[in-house]
Amino acid sequence: MNYFYALLIFFSFIFSQNNPLNTATAGAFHARSFGNHSIQNNPAFLGKFGKTIVLGSVEKDSLIAILPDTSINQENDSNIVFIDSLINYYSVQLIANPNRKIVKNFKREYHTKYGKEKHAVIIAEEPMYKFRVGDFLSRDSVNILRDTLMAHGYDDAWVVTSNQPLPLKDEMTPYFTMTLAGFEGSLGNNTLYPDWINNQLFGDLDLQNPSEKEDFLSIFNSNGIDINFQGGLNWLNFGMGNFAISMIQPTIFSSITLPESIVDVLFNGLQFDQPQDLSNLSLNLLFTAPLSLSYGRQLQIPALKGKIDKFYAGAGINFLMGLTNIQLESDDMYLITSSDSILIHGKNSVITNIDNDQNISFGNGFSIDLGLAANINPKMNVSFTMQNLFGSITWPETFTNLHEFSINIASDELEEISDYNDSEMDSLTESFTIFDTTYNTGSTSTIYPSQVVLSGSYKISNIFALDLALSQYLKNDYFSQKDPKISIGLEISSLPKFPVYFGISTGGIYGFTWGSGFSLNLGGFQWNVGFGENGGFLNNAKGIRFSTEFRLVF
Repeated sequence: MNYFYALLIFFSFIFSQNNPLNTATAGAFHARSFGNHSIQNNPAFLGKFGKTIVLGSVEKDSLIAILPDTSINQENDSNIVFIDSLINYYSVQLIANPNRKIVKNFKREYHTKYGKEKHAVIIAEEPMYKFRVGDFLSRDSVNILRDTLMAHGYDDAWVVTSNQPLPLKDEMTPYFTMTLAGFEGSLGNNTLYPDWINNQLFGDLDLQNPSEKEDFLSIFNSNGIDINFQGGLNWLNFGMGNFAISMIQPTIFSSITLPESIVDVLFNGLQFDQPQDLSNLSLNLLFTAPLSLSYGRQLQIPALKGKIDKFYAGAGINFLMGLTNIQLESDDMYLITSSDSILIHGKNSVITNIDNDQNISFGNGFSIDLGLAANINPKMNVSFTMQNLFGSITWPETFTNLHEFSINIASDELEEISDYNDSEMDSLTESFTIFDTTYNTGSTSTIYPSQVVLSGSYKISNIFALDLALSQYLKNDYFSQKDPKISIGLEISSLPKFPVYFGISTGGIYGFTWGSGFSLNLGGFQWNVGFGENGGFLNNAKGIRFSTEFRLVF
């Protein structure tokens, strides 16, 4: 059982529940996530489906089935003259129907008859799905196509005018998605980076030279080296219509602090009669398994009519199972060497939900997600979400282990210790222990990391889209910082089946970060990949991030 639990913790280090496109765009992939059913994003995005809920009083006949689209005008008569300088593109619409299956079958039949010579796509504009053919720059050309199609039996064909060309692919939000498997890991530190390691350790550095040694050690600050990791397993997430659910997702937050004196001992060696302070040693680890349920809906607010195309709201609840909580603090630890002995003295405390017999007291708790999103116009979207609000995990039992030891070994005894058997080593350890006790601390709580995210996106063209995001955690901790994080991301969709992503960010726990990635869309199968670095660029980075997922999309 212990081996199984150790393996579970290990794999949680390399798996995660985060969206890989968040990694690829350095955290800016938010506002264009409609239909992605990724419950780690804004739950309002699930409002793409279902009937519209009306908020507020309205006049009779003021509600319409389809919200007006300011960028698109329709004409049934070619003799109608439009005085609109924004109209640049003309297409022919053959069908508009709220049943997506009917429209998809219609498109399939059209391609069977006429092939794919002319560009044709399905556009989803709730509650209707519309099949449009052709991109023309002149009215005469589109009228010829319309008349031809009507002559072949498409009596409902009419001209559609727009200030944008047809999208490169069908704009139909998938009704059902499922994440088969995914993982992500993010590793960072506050000090070390590849260039320093390469130049200092493999660049013929003479550590016997005082000036070179001082330069070598100058990157280490008095607070020591902080190393942190976040990650977890992502599997069997389901999204269907307005609902999304995730199964139990192992997630880990961890951090370790190594005191500066450890580095000093490693590179300067032990100095006789000079105490080395090792007190600033700590380890924090939180291992959880959330289960989440989210719901979103489109809202129609009469007061916003004419100002916002579409408005969405959503909420989610996360049930938090606490698996492991470890907090280790070295309160007092030092090392003194002399010509004839070595003295090591230390006091530390460990607070955990695991007792001395390896029995685990699992924790439980919950958090909520709230989100809003809006399509300002066909090119611009904005969203606001509050993630893991009021999140905390209550541990029914926690155990505090207090340990104090003092080791004083004569120099001539060190060689003998290497030959000790297990019983002799145990006896030696006991003789050096001054104080060792464990007591039940009782019920305690751990605050779960909460953050707010304000994001927006702008569709520059059919190929390029820009994303912006401002995110901020609500608490300073080893896994979060209240410093705001600003992200900007770019999506390039010149190949609809192979969009690529880039992004940079500044602020937060890592400072500067960058990311890149891609999606591979093969019918109902989707593979997303994201890679990035924390705290710098390439050889100056102080950490890495990687995530991927395999999804089914219908």
